[in-house]
Amino acid sequence: MRTSLRRSGRTMILMGALTLTLAAAACSADKPAAPEAAPATVPAVDPGKPGVLLVHGAFADGSSWGGVAEQLQAKGFRVTIAAVPLRGLTYDSAYIRGLLDAMPGRTLLVGHSYGGAVITNAAAGSAKAAGLVYVAAFAPDKGESLGELDGRFGGPATEITVPHPVGGDPVPELRIADEKFPGYFAQDVAPVRAAVLAAGQRPISVAAFTERTAEPAWRTLPSWYLVATDDRMIPPAGQREMAGRAKAVVTEHAGSHAIAVSHPDAVVRVIDQAAAAVAAR
Repeated sequence: MRTSLRRSGRTMILMGALTLTLAAAACSADKPAAPEAAPATVPAVDPGKPGVLLVHGAFADGSSWGGVAEQLQAKGFRVTIAAVPLRGLTYDSAYIRGLLDAMPGRTLLVGHSYGGAVITNAAAGSAKAAGLVYVAAFAPDKGESLGELDGRFGGPATEITVPHPVGGDPVPELRIADEKFPGYFAQDVAPVRAAVLAAGQRPISVAAFTERTAEPAWRTLPSWYLVATDDRMIPPAGQREMAGRAKAVVTEHAGSHAIAVSHPDAVVRVIDQAAAAVAAR
């Protein structure tokens, strides 16, 4: 009798354990599988490729290059994203020249918008500069100012910018009015993202629009230019004019002034083209 009770008890315990195991398996099946962890490896730098120094423009910051930098790093480029002070053309060009001089090897300078004027000045006479890539950018000639070019090409800068409070800083600054930023700067960027870009825009000193360019680096360096054909900040006709006199290799792509955000792949293709050309020299 005792033996039968013991056997019966063991059977009940085994049945209970099996029931709990099946229930746990059913719960696990109901749960979505955990996403696989992203690879922890950093893409290796290809020593055969030039470095890339990305220089943002006015009303933006280094994060605007995020999509471009990610693709370039995946291709083996050594990428540096500059944080441009936006204090004026002379100051900013000297700052970027300092970064360029510190690069470990020959470097392509890539400038967007006002950043194009900065690299035009910063790269002049530099042994480290391999070439210039303009992305919907100003490429001024000697003696020209950005304010002058904006007026000549019919840009809207004077109509959409507002003074930015600077808390006692004697240098006046400008920013794009938040409600005008998406429609002029980033009309092909998702509205939520464009609103974030507007909120995070960095103001720029008025001196950036009035100071004049020195001898432009594009006179001696090979240049490439990506024209954003839907740009409402620097009209495409003005971009083509500047690219033509710089004898730049021109690529055109549909996109807003924020083309590096909305179409980073188009920007990367031009940088790839420039890198291949300078590597072959």
